Amino acid sequence: MTTLDPNQMEANQTETASETLSPPYGQLNMVFDAVQNEQPPADPASDQSHLAALPTPEALSAQQFMPVLPPAELETYLSDVQRDIQLIDDEAQRSDLLRRARVLDLGVRQYEVNYNVTYAALTRALAETGVGVRQSWSRQEQHLKFMNDSSSASERAYTQATEAIEQATQQRFDALIEQGVSPYTRDADDLYGQAALASLAKDGQPYRPEPDKSLSAKAFSFFAVFSKFFVGLISGISINLLFNPDNLLYMTIIALSAGVMFSVLLLWLLEELAYRTQLSKNRRSAASLVTAILLISSLYLVVEGYLNWDGILRVTQQLAANAAQSSTLQDLSSPSSDVPTTPQHWSLLAFTVSLVSMAIGAALIQGRNRAHHQQEDERLSRRVADLKTSGDLRSAAHATTLPALLEDARSRIQPPRDISSPKHAKLNERVLNWWEKERDTQISELSSAIVSEAQGLQKALETLAQDVQRSRFPKTRRGLAGLF
Repeated sequence: MTTLDPNQMEANQTETASETLSPPYGQLNMVFDAVQNEQPPADPASDQSHLAALPTPEALSAQQFMPVLPPAELETYLSDVQRDIQLIDDEAQRSDLLRRARVLDLGVRQYEVNYNVTYAALTRALAETGVGVRQSWSRQEQHLKFMNDSSSASERAYTQATEAIEQATQQRFDALIEQGVSPYTRDADDLYGQAALASLAKDGQPYRPEPDKSLSAKAFSFFAVFSKFFVGLISGISINLLFNPDNLLYMTIIALSAGVMFSVLLLWLLEELAYRTQLSKNRRSAASLVTAILLISSLYLVVEGYLNWDGILRVTQQLAANAAQSSTLQDLSSPSSDVPTTPQHWSLLAFTVSLVSMAIGAALIQGRNRAHHQQEDERLSRRVADLKTSGDLRSAAHATTLPALLEDARSRIQPPRDISSPKHAKLNERVLNWWEKERDTQISELSSAIVSEAQGLQKALETLAQDVQRSRFPKTRRGLAGLF
């Protein structure tokens, strides 16, 4: 086994990186170059303010982990004790102490051998584990340097993006003021919309959208929808009176459902016809649609009037017959009565027809309003398309949209994935901890053995020195005890 020189052990613990990591975000994308014509930022590797802040580990030697006296010190002390043994007068004590001194001399020689072996083993352990420690430390330092470089590059890119956004915002404000639109316009669609509104107003054709619904408008919309179901409910009751004289439950449900369905579908058809009539550009088709509206409205009024008239008459006659049979009322069908045989209910018929007419009118008004709103939107869309095709607002639209694009690009500026994730640093830390634990384990095993041996040998030398001292200078007894 070759013993490594401790003076050459771990002379240098740190290694410089062989490659300079280029920042992943050293330059902004092309959208920034369209606004800012400045020089590109300097290379982050040239900036020494963000270097790794890891401390540099010092070189380790075997003597640091061998807290014992060298063999030469113990050998010198043993030689001094042997020289004192020669000065003892008593032959027996001197021979016994010399024998013990020779045994300790063998122990000192064995301790010297173990000391050298332990020193070589510690040196080899430090050399083997030191390679792993240095490599892990170097990787950790390179990773931290890479993190600092990337973070500084991202910070510079974010600062440049912020400056570009501020400059683009100023250009947007100037462009919007020049076009005479609101400076709070955020995108090109809003710009074209405001410009189209201004163009229509300038030509004497202002945009008239559907006004904000007031309380009366909301009430009209509610009653227009409610009238469809209410008139349908009246129709259902009339149908039930005509076709369900026995008042069967399932026939009542069928009659009410049929009346509501008939009314809602017919009024919806009138609303759709009014909507198509308003949007129609051909007079012949518009005239045909108006004719269809008149025919359907007339048919609806006739059917509703007949249903209500016939149903009411039948119920009235049935009630009168039932009352005559119970003798609670005069028989209306007798010729001697002054009451007419056919009751007149013109007021109820007029009321029913007026309700149906109002429902038809509400449906027609709703269809016309919906068509008017769509016509205004189409007119505004055509003017916006004309402005986009002309290209007069192209530069203003570009200046208006650019700040939002720059903000979106700035939000994507972030360190690389391996920087944002701590997996790489944790792996290096685990490897470094493993090597340090392995080094501490080997060192503790080797140093504990040599320390125990050195302590035992030193204690034996101290005991021998005390015995030699007592043999050389025995205590004299005084008084009567000294006579015996």
